Amino acid sequence: MEKFSQRAFLLCLLAMLLAVPSGTALWSRKDTAAYYENRSLTAFPALTAEALWTGTLGGELESWYSDHVPGRTTLLKADTAVQLNLLRRPAVNEVVSAGGVLLPLLSYEERAAEEYPALAAAAAEPFARLSEFVKGYGGTFCYAGFPEQRVYFRDKYPDYLSRHETEASAGDEAYARAMAEAGVDFLDMGAVYDAQGHPEAYYSAVDHHYHYRGAYAAYRAILDHLAEQGWSLPALAEEDLDFRDLPNPYIATRNRKLYNLWPNSERAVVGVQRKAVPFTRYDNGEPSDRPLFVLPEADYMPATYNLYMGGDFAETVLETDRPELPNALIFGDSFTNALETLLYASFNETRILDLRHYDEMSLREYVDAHRPDVVLCIQNDTFYYLGGGNNNVWEDP
Repeated sequence: MEKFSQRAFLLCLLAMLLAVPSGTALWSRKDTAAYYENRSLTAFPALTAEALWTGTLGGELESWYSDHVPGRTTLLKADTAVQLNLLRRPAVNEVVSAGGVLLPLLSYEERAAEEYPALAAAAAEPFARLSEFVKGYGGTFCYAGFPEQRVYFRDKYPDYLSRHETEASAGDEAYARAMAEAGVDFLDMGAVYDAQGHPEAYYSAVDHHYHYRGAYAAYRAILDHLAEQGWSLPALAEEDLDFRDLPNPYIATRNRKLYNLWPNSERAVVGVQRKAVPFTRYDNGEPSDRPLFVLPEADYMPATYNLYMGGDFAETVLETDRPELPNALIFGDSFTNALETLLYASFNETRILDLRHYDEMSLREYVDAHRPDVVLCIQNDTFYYLGGGNNNVWEDP
């Protein structure tokens, strides 16, 4: 009897030990995303006979539990703090702290310089066809290429780490040259920034995008470039904008991976028009009341780059009801977001596409349907040699 009581006690104790974390994990099933990791959490697997028979259920449950285990975020944050502050590792969570900025840890493998010319020529061909199509109805096509933050600050990498110098130099140079040879009007914003002294203030220390000051410099460079093509567009001068540092901590993409533990005083900046250009906005075909800057609800809440236009949308349309001005189409990656808050003020109607998300029709069909006067592509150089997305610019009719 005594032995039975002991076994019963041990079984009850074991059940309690399993019930607490399991119950907490089941309760946390309502959490679907990991904020700091910026990813979706593994969903609870379907309990099917097939999954049980094939043995996949166990692995799926393990993946789910590892994402929902009680205190997971606290433990990961504590581990990050130890690696940053006690062990002082050069790279934590694949993020490098160097020269006052955060950069991604890069592999030591990269393409050889001699591979880039052929790759660049192939990448330029569809843009050349799009450019000719736009010119055919009297429009202007321009491609503004930007250095990504890790490229802009690549000299800050320690000598013992890879900075993908060949990609940043030979790759970018081959790309710009191929675009020119294909007849594509390519504006190299890296060269523009270099001509202005390569200001560090143009790019974020904690995010892979540029800073708003860098976006404004790009806005003026793009308008100057379009003026050379014969377009006389109204421009927002610096005195037309009230540049404001937001009080919110700027967590951004790099420091987000470090649970915002890397000390920095950087703040997101917005440029509020002193005399606003009113607009009507549509997101993904629906009327939208989103402002140009979607700010956190309270000053203590963190801000991210998504504050510009509210982040990425498949399609956004901004109408200013000024028919005397030309219409524009902007497509590209999230480097467009900060620029959109400025560029729309120089056009009558501004259509914005992110081809990573937009799939209602091809870009050629979209351009043909709307015939914008100016078509502007905006991409950062880490996308130059990737297929699909905003490089999927031409499909034969």
